[in-house]
Amino acid sequence: MASPFVLRAADVATYSPANHTGTANQRIIGKETVGARRVEVLLGTITRGHGALPHAHPNLEQASYLLAGEGVGELPGHRRTLRAGDWSFNAVGMFHRFEVVSEEPVQVMVVYAPPYSENPNAAVVADGIDDPRLQDGAGDVRDVPTDAPPIDLDFYVGARVSPAISHQTVGARFLDIYMVQLAADGYVAPHALQDAEQVLFVRSGRLDGQVGDHPFRAIAGDWVFVPESHVLRIAAGGAPSAFIVIRAHDAVT
Repeated sequence: MASPFVLRAADVATYSPANHTGTANQRIIGKETVGARRVEVLLGTITRGHGALPHAHPNLEQASYLLAGEGVGELPGHRRTLRAGDWSFNAVGMFHRFEVVSEEPVQVMVVYAPPYSENPNAAVVADGIDDPRLQDGAGDVRDVPTDAPPIDLDFYVGARVSPAISHQTVGARFLDIYMVQLAADGYVAPHALQDAEQVLFVRSGRLDGQVGDHPFRAIAGDWVFVPESHVLRIAAGGAPSAFIVIRAHDAVT
């Protein structure tokens, strides 16, 4: 049941990103892989003592989800240890830094909206550790909640949906990200989102569904891309599953 909308890391080449050391990235969702226009999703692998140098993206926001390993993330006025299962969020124009502290390499899913695509004009590097811009926006930093109450998400039946990244939780402008636990008899009714692209990342279990005219089966570790205005449906799979829903849209003001 091969689908052009299901992506696997094993099928994507690695590259060394700018403003990082000891990092190998794979662009899973992007213009090059699926024609995405609103969102970019990377899988990064970072070794101990390495990571992201202090930099900012003036016109896009970034969300990161650790899949393995442990690291220290820094935002203006904030320093936090991140472990597998933790989210972090960098608002538009906010300087940030990350360093791996575990022997185990960090694996991290990084989401950019709008897409970054290694555009040198879309990143600003700090002028050393004393750059005053590193403290800009310290009062606006908001930690991603770990215990946000579940919500009702349209079209999701038999699902526990918890918001991670949204305008309400962290002040996101371009992204809504949800953690979903789907019961064995749960399903996602057919729906299409105008002016938004969706990405699903399967954490456990299996998803059987359809994007547009293309049926798909996605297992743990797979990404599913749903283009703007394409109908998505997910059938009841007979066993529980857990996945992340990423939605990228026009800026919320």
